[in-house]
Order: sequence, then C-alpha cells, then structure tokens
Amino acid sequence: MARGGKRGGGGGGKSSGKGGSSRGSKDSKKSSGRVSGRGTSTASDSSSKAPKKFGQLSRKERDMMEEYGELVPQDFEEDESDRVGSFRKVVKESDLDYQSALKRDREMASDEDDAEEDEYKLDRPSKFNKLLGILKKSSKRQDEWKKRKLEEEGLEGVEDEDEEAEAEEEVVTLTEAERKALIKKHGKGYLQALDGEDDEDEDIQDEDMEDDEAEEAEENPEEEEAQELAEKQQEDDDGSDDSDEEEIYKKSNDKFDHHFSDMVTPLLAPKVAVVELAGNKWKSVSYEDPVLHRVEQFDTDNVEGQQQRKDKKNNKHTDLDSLNIKQRIQPHWSEVNESVHEEGKSSKIFTPLQRALVEPITEYKDILFTNRSLQNAQEIRNLYTLHALNHVLKTRDRILKNTGKIQRHQQNPEASAIVPEFRDQGFTRPKVLIILPFKNTVVDVVESLIKLSGSTQQDNKKRFFDEFGAEDEEADPRDADRAADFLETFKGNIDDHFRVGIKFTRKTLKLYSDFYSADLILASPLGLKTVIGAEGDKKRDFDFLSSIEVVIVDQTDDMLMQNWDHLETVFEHMNMIPKNPHGCDFSRVRNWCLDGRSKYTRQTIMISNFLTPEINSFFKKFSRNVAGKLKITQPYQDGSIVDVVPLVQQNFNRIETRTLAQADENRFQYFINQTLPQLRRSAVTQTHTMIYVPSYFDFVRLRNYFSENKYSFAAICEYTSNANVSRARSSFFHGEVSFLLYTERFHFFRRYNIRGTFHLAFYGLPDHAQFYPEMLNLLALPAAAGKEKSRSKHSAATGLEDRAMSCTALFTKYDLLKLQRIVGTDRANSMCKQEGRDLFVFT
Repeated sequence: MARGGKRGGGGGGKSSGKGGSSRGSKDSKKSSGRVSGRGTSTASDSSSKAPKKFGQLSRKERDMMEEYGELVPQDFEEDESDRVGSFRKVVKESDLDYQSALKRDREMASDEDDAEEDEYKLDRPSKFNKLLGILKKSSKRQDEWKKRKLEEEGLEGVEDEDEEAEAEEEVVTLTEAERKALIKKHGKGYLQALDGEDDEDEDIQDEDMEDDEAEEAEENPEEEEAQELAEKQQEDDDGSDDSDEEEIYKKSNDKFDHHFSDMVTPLLAPKVAVVELAGNKWKSVSYEDPVLHRVEQFDTDNVEGQQQRKDKKNNKHTDLDSLNIKQRIQPHWSEVNESVHEEGKSSKIFTPLQRALVEPITEYKDILFTNRSLQNAQEIRNLYTLHALNHVLKTRDRILKNTGKIQRHQQNPEASAIVPEFRDQGFTRPKVLIILPFKNTVVDVVESLIKLSGSTQQDNKKRFFDEFGAEDEEADPRDADRAADFLETFKGNIDDHFRVGIKFTRKTLKLYSDFYSADLILASPLGLKTVIGAEGDKKRDFDFLSSIEVVIVDQTDDMLMQNWDHLETVFEHMNMIPKNPHGCDFSRVRNWCLDGRSKYTRQTIMISNFLTPEINSFFKKFSRNVAGKLKITQPYQDGSIVDVVPLVQQNFNRIETRTLAQADENRFQYFINQTLPQLRRSAVTQTHTMIYVPSYFDFVRLRNYFSENKYSFAAICEYTSNANVSRARSSFFHGEVSFLLYTERFHFFRRYNIRGTFHLAFYGLPDHAQFYPEMLNLLALPAAAGKEKSRSKHSAATGLEDRAMSCTALFTKYDLLKLQRIVGTDRANSMCKQEGRDLFVFT
C-alpha cells in the first residue's frame, strides 16, 4: 500500500498535458471546500487555466504546429504587464522554420564546444593523465599500447615494416646480456672476432659492465658478502668445487664433517638404540688425568683401554691448523688468550687445562666439567668461545659454498647432467646457544667474540654495553669483609633476565639480531623461559631452538641458586620439530633433522664449580650425544673444614634412611625429636642459635612448625625485605629471640655477617663447600663496637666472647657429594658407609 501510494503521488506531480490538467481540476473541485496546509483550491484553479508553453508541447503537437502553421504557440505570448492592447501575435510557418533552424545551429555549436572541452580535459596534465602516462611507461604491454596508437593514427602498416627491419637486424645483433655472457665465457677476443668491433668499444663495454656489477653490489650487500664467501670457500682446503657431500665425508679429517654430515643418518640408528635402551647401556671407562683429575668417559662404541688413552694423550694436537680452526680466527687467538697464560709462557697456544679439553670439545663430545674455579674460569671461557665461533663460521661457510654450487649449476645446467643436492642445514639458523646466569659474564663473552671474529664493524655495540655494562654504583664498604668468589660473581651488572642474538658476516658482528636471523644466542634461563612461555599461553615461541647444535651452560652451580626449573624447560623445548617453517628450505635440511634426531647430535657442555645430584641427573637426562660424553670431577683431599678458624666441637649426625623419597621426612622427624629438644633443654644458657637451612621448602616447613609451637625465633630468607632483615638481625643479636632460621640462598646473594651467633645447627649440609667454614667463622666474630650494653638483661653485647660455642650438622648417605667437599673424599666415604656409628666428631 505504501509503495502504490508513493507511485500515485509521484505520477500526479509529474503529469503533463490533458491528463495532468484534468486530474488537477478534479482534485481542485474536491478540495475547494476545505483549507489544507499543503495547498488551496485557488492554486489548483490557476494552474489549470494557465496557458501551455512551447516546451510543454508533445512531439505530436509540435508536428501538427509545423504542418498547419496557424497555431499560436503560447511561449511567445506576452505577459499581461507588457501588453499594450488586447491583440494577439500571429506566427507564420516560415517564422517557425527559421526558429527551428536557429535552434539546431545552437545545439550543434554547443556539442562542438563540449567536445573541445573534453579534449582539453584529456590533454591537460591532470593527476589522472599523469598516472595514465606512468602506467603506459611501466606496463609490460607496451607493444599493445603502441599498436593502438598507431591504429588511431593510421600508421600500422609503416610500423610493421619497421618491425621487420628490426627483426632482420636482431639476427646479427647481440643483446647486452648476451655480450656479457660471451665475454665472461670466451674472453674479449671471441666477441671481437664475431662482429669486428674495435678494442676501444670493447673496453668501454667492459668498464660499463664492471660499473653495473659494482652498483649491484652496493645495492645488495648481503648478496655481495655471500658471493665473496662462496668464492673464498671454492679455494679453501675443503676440496674442489666438484666434491659432493659424500666425498667430503670420506676425505675430510675434520670432526665437524663427520659429526654433522647428512651421511651419518644411516649410522645413527644403532647408536640411538644404545642411548635410548632402558638401563645403563653406555660403555664407560674411568681414568686419572694429571690436569683434569678424574675422568669418566661414556661411548656408544667400544672404548679404548686406559693405557691406550694415556698414550694417545701424550700425542695431543696443539696446533690450530690440526684442530681445523678457521683461518679467520687463528691470528686473533693469541691476543684473546694472552691474559690467562703464566708469566714467561705466553708463547704457547693453549694452557695445560685448555690443551686437555680442546680435543674432546672439538670432537663434539658432551662434557660435564665440575672443576671450575676463580683461577681457571677465564681460560675455560676463552676456550668455549673459540669453539662456538669456529662452529658458527664453519656452518655458514659450508652453506654459502654449497649455495654457490647450486647457483652455478642453475646458470649453466648443460655443464653437468647431475643436479647437485646438499643437505647442510637445520630448520632454523641459530646453531649455538650459550646460557649464562648474569649479564656481567655476557660482556666478557661478547668482547672475546669481537676480538676472535676480527670484525671491523659491530652493530648496536653502544646499546649493548649501555645495557650490559657495569652499573655505576658506589663501592660497598662491606665488600672488604666478603669472600673473593662473592666479589667475582656479583661484580658489574647482575641482572638475570636477558637474551641477545648475534649474527656474523664476513666483516660485521651484529648484536640484537632477531633470533631467526642470528647464528649465536646468549641468554639466561629466565630470559628464554619468558619467550618459551607455558602451556596455555597464547604467545609462545621456541622454534628458534629447533636446530641448536652446540649448547654451552657456564656457571651451572649459580643457576641452582636461581630457578632450576627454567633451565630444564629450555632443554625440554630444544631440538623439537618447529611448528612454523620460518622460510626454511626443506630440500637442504639434513635427514636426521627431519627424522627428529637432532638431540642425538647436539653437543652439550656444562661447566660448574662442583657436582650436585641435580646437575648429575640433568646431564644424564639431556646428554644423548652419540659421539660420547665425558664427566670430569676431582677428589677432595681435606675438604673445606680445614678453613674453620674458631676452636669449636663439630658434631656430624648421620640420619638413617632407606630411600631418597623418605630422606626429607626422616630428616625433619630427627630434627624435631632429637636435635631441637637438646637445644631447648639448655635454652637458658644457649640462646643465639642459628639454624642453617639449605632448601627453601625445608625452611617453610620449619618456620610453620616454630610458629605453631610458639617458639621464640626470627626468620631470614631470600624473599625477606631489607627492613625485616635488619629487624631480625637486631633481635637475634640482642637476645630478643632464641633461634634464627637462615637460608643458603640468602647467604649466597647477600653474604651478611650475622653477629651474635654462638650455636650453629646445620639442618642440611650446604652445596657450596665454602659456606661451611664461613658460617662457623661467625662464631668468632666479636661484638659490634658502640652497641648498647644495657638494652635488656639478656643483652647480646654483654660477655658474648665468654660463652661456649657448638656446632651440629645433619646428613644422610645421599649427601655424599656435599660431605666430600667439606670433610674430604676418603673421610666422607667412610662416614656414609660405616655401620654401627651415627655420630662423628671433629675438633
């Protein structure tokens, strides 16, 4: 209904002629008796009586007017105001013809003007015409545009003749690309013999060609670097250009080629079976080394006898060439390693420790080295930096060399019928991962990499040293009383959240590269954990760890004081099949990578100051290298107990436990039933008792027990605020509390001297052997000068030096490694195995 009403209204408004006037007169008669807001009857009457104009006539009426010529068009009727008389103007047929002719002339003239205006609009340089011209110039169909234009101008025949002439000339004329190819392949004389050109023209063309190549090199520096590396590798000692991967594998004496070649894929199956079979299927041998001390070697094949290995060690390689170190690195090694040599021995290439480790490292064996110390830390760091950079450069040079071979075959496929196939890559570019606990160590590694690489340019170097350099802090006056290992560990920037990608080119070292374009990654466990994320996180990424071939973990014992789970998370997500391709060329991925066996060729190097059950279990779990592995430890002659200063009786109580799972519960029950009641019986005279707790979980359990039983105690752990630490120390010193719970991690990060300690109870032995004498030496600290001596009747500042001191330590047979570092290897073995005796006293 609405649509029909609308059409009716529209038709009435547009009506013309008789139908329109009659409809309007009827409506006016109907509406004459009422008044409306839209119109009145007067308006409709006037519209019906108004004369029709010439423009309102239909075509039929116009034809009738031209035919009969006596009609009086109302267009020419004068207005009433202009009329002088009441006569009408008579129009003849000749006048009408004249008027029609004038009208046609005006219409034709207006059409010509419109056409000229359109042509002007097309010809003027508007934005549209400019864009159209650009498209015509850049279009690949320029021949079609040219043909259309010639057809419009009527010159298509002439153009055909020109094309035929050009075609005849092209038979004998070479293109620029063909000329370059002929000059490159046959020399200048061959082209001169073909077309008889002068030597001057040829020299000019050669100069132009060299200029073009130089311009292309400037525009594409990465391609220029790749070309230079490929040309250099063609002349390297790896063999001729025609050597395929199988020939290199057979002829090369480099362990890199034998360990990471795709040719080892069929040889991996029996070795992987040895690694994965249940039980200890590794074939092992132990021997003593004058430098490394105690070495335990594990292999998947038959191992050599002890005497044969000793003979082999006497003939170790000490030459960088024999170790297949890249020529690019060799000139800079003596400069980097100069600081670790003893006086008068700087001419030697390696130190004795480096000489003992360099061979198994370059053979890509897994190594667990637990003899690190402040004295040998730098030489170990220099050695693994050399190995990491050497591996990166070998990998990149091999890939670029093989890429050049493929490109040459594509340019000249007729030279060889066999298409070269190289499998020399992983899924992603990063090949080396170095995990460090703090930023201060990263600075030393990067400085060594810069020197060894010989790079003339380091991108983002200032940004790196601003973020990782030493923090501007005033020297702490308490550092004078702190241990040397604490000052070395916590010097400079000790931030533990970082990750940096490093990319190497021929002349440039680029810091802060994206992980997927980096060759080497330096990171902390926490820095990698934040990228890897956890299950359920929307944003996770660990594909960059899929092709890691060498992983180095330095200062592993310091990571025990951080979050050990982060390090396990990193290794669990390493060498997995990536979820996304990340631009990978799967035709060049090694077959053992595609089979998911990268973890069996990955080299793992872990460096620690000592061995713990956690580190030992970690290495056993994640070390699956088919090349074998070494575990290097050292015996302890006397232990750290010899560094105890005060004359105090030290009681070691052995707790009997059957399994490791029951050890924690048995320790807790022994402490609350045996040790704690003994301390409380003499609480009147034995206040100021510190309870040293290695584990934070045990600390929480004891704190809850003390709170439930309303013991007088204070607690200090790594999460305690500075204000609460000061309050607890003051209360303990002045005797306001009887017991102080103290964690090992707090002592590791803070190294406070807790004054007022006269009775020490070790809930468990410390992992760091030096902490045992440090805690016992607190018993000999004098009272602080200037303290108030009348604060309370139990004031700690009154006669503290005259009181008796005691020490009690609890251990189980599973604490053997800790006990060895404290009392010595032989005595610890006896204390854990001796039957019928649970108490061992040292004075």
